[in-house]
Amino acid sequence: MIHRPDPADPVPPGAEAVRPLELFFDLVFVFTVTQIASVLVARPDLGGLGRSAVLLTITWWMYGGYAWLTNALDLDRTGPRLLLLAGTAGFFVMSLAVPRAVGPGPWGLVFGAAYLFVVLLHAVGFLGTSGHRGIARIGPMNIVSASVVLVAGAVPPDRRVWVWVLACALEWVTPFLVREGGFSVGAGHFVERHGLAVIIVLGESITEVGSAATHQDDLTTVLLGALLALAASAAMWWLYFDREERESAALLDGFPADRRPRVAVYAFGYAYLTLIFGIAVSAVGMQEAIDSFGRPLHGLSAGLLPLGVALFLLGLACFHHALAGEWPVARLVTAPVVGACGLAATHWTGGGVALGVTAAVLIGLVAWEQRAVAARG
Repeated sequence: MIHRPDPADPVPPGAEAVRPLELFFDLVFVFTVTQIASVLVARPDLGGLGRSAVLLTITWWMYGGYAWLTNALDLDRTGPRLLLLAGTAGFFVMSLAVPRAVGPGPWGLVFGAAYLFVVLLHAVGFLGTSGHRGIARIGPMNIVSASVVLVAGAVPPDRRVWVWVLACALEWVTPFLVREGGFSVGAGHFVERHGLAVIIVLGESITEVGSAATHQDDLTTVLLGALLALAASAAMWWLYFDREERESAALLDGFPADRRPRVAVYAFGYAYLTLIFGIAVSAVGMQEAIDSFGRPLHGLSAGLLPLGVALFLLGLACFHHALAGEWPVARLVTAPVVGACGLAATHWTGGGVALGVTAAVLIGLVAWEQRAVAARG
């Protein structure tokens, strides 16, 4: 049964656990992230990095929107299930269009049309739920930005990215222009839902790295390269799930109900975008490092692995600050350190050393934090 808002309760409680259908939706979303990363794989330069960043920013806005939507939906009923499955289909079409949406042909329009469909369905989904008042304020802004994404598909490819940037700006300034009040935020659901996105994106990145390794002929490159990449990914997993996963639900739940939506936007919107993009970029960087295991890399390719890991750590730090109100100094310090060391290793020695340095720095950060926790008690 859908929870009907009580006038005396401006922000009703949301769902507290992720349902299996949401996980199915997330699998399609992660495929979209993989497709966005393929844009960077095809063009490992500033242009490819910018296009992939803009595409992920647009996509993440509506992934977050559907996390808020499912927080209010009763997925035991047929209607909401079909609505979410239709949204899943929209995301799937977006993912199919992404690799060719940056070039000539109809795929830019296909991406824009699928995105507009996802946005319209999102707005309809909130009708009759506890978030109907909130979507009445934010929904029109979402539709305007989605219309801009659709228009971008008709713009020449060399100018398309700038129209997408405009759509990004419209979306990500929305929380500053429109109050988030009127939405319910179930802390347990938000943390679990976004944590699943992290683990699935990390898992998909390991799959891509493993695929890159199996295309190599040298035994050392295949085994050592893949294991070093796995060690770095495992350390990234540890840094999020050992601390943030355990603490963030209680921290979010500790905010008053009327402040919780604003905090959720900062933590699971802005900070999480940086975190997810960092994982995607680092995965591409790991593939580049394995491809150049014993020889130096130059250009942006040399910086993708350290840049991705630094972005991941910065996103983690911002996420923690949004919820706890304090900056994790060790992570902020490690971000430029791993960036500088990884870039130097890739540029002067090769991908193998860069993978080893990255894994060592991340494992050292994990050990430092574990020691600090033990010292506190």
